[in-house]
Amino acid sequence: MPTTLAAETQYGFNNRTPEGGKQVGHLAAYLDPHTFAILDGLNLPVGGRYADIGAGAGTVAHWLAEHTGTDGSTLVVDVEPEHVPPHPHIEILQADIATAALKPASFDAIHARLLLMHLLQREQILTSLVDALKPGGMLIISDWATDHLDDMFIDGPAEIRGVFLKFQHALIEVFGRGGMNSTWARRVPAVMRSAGLEVHSGQTFNQVLHGGDAGMLLHASNSRQKEKELLDAGMTAGELELLRKAMGNPDVLTRSWPMHTTVGVRPAA
Repeated sequence: MPTTLAAETQYGFNNRTPEGGKQVGHLAAYLDPHTFAILDGLNLPVGGRYADIGAGAGTVAHWLAEHTGTDGSTLVVDVEPEHVPPHPHIEILQADIATAALKPASFDAIHARLLLMHLLQREQILTSLVDALKPGGMLIISDWATDHLDDMFIDGPAEIRGVFLKFQHALIEVFGRGGMNSTWARRVPAVMRSAGLEVHSGQTFNQVLHGGDAGMLLHASNSRQKEKELLDAGMTAGELELLRKAMGNPDVLTRSWPMHTTVGVRPAA
């Protein structure tokens, strides 16, 4: 029987808003080179069956669909798939991954980026994704670790440093109340092994960012989407406006949240 989970999940952003569309664009611009390089090194079979869970702007789904050729297909599973452009080899399932029925042993690879860290049922969902892999299939999970926030600011005006770090702590506090786990990304290899996968590889992606880079514009977008919650967490409207301007200032340097990508393989039968 297809694998399902009983509990509803809750993602931290609303992709249906205009700002949500900008946000997934910033994410793709910043993270796609890292993701595409990893996928390109996995020797995924042409003509395979793939899934992208929580597809955002749809760029990874399109990469997979192009890789499949005319004989393969890619399934997108997303509660808010509005930003995924159409493609002849992409099928969209608008659904919560916690309750979506994925056919067992049917995918050559499943990808999920910046999704499971937000979801309380993350370990059960990972197990359901493992069940949906064919023998020899790969699970690719990428999430940020967000527990070393004070190390992120590198250089810039002193008042920007204070506001930037206050924003980071407030944002992670807001997401933590919603169930986000700041250290999950580093636990993924152990959880994959417990779920029956062989850990194939892992990489950490962490860059120095200048104001105006996509990764910096992402912070400004996050601050707009979560403005009410950030104000409730103690930030002021003036601080948020200062932050947004600073994220476009090329004299401001920060480090990104480190992204941990883990690849697990379901053993051949």
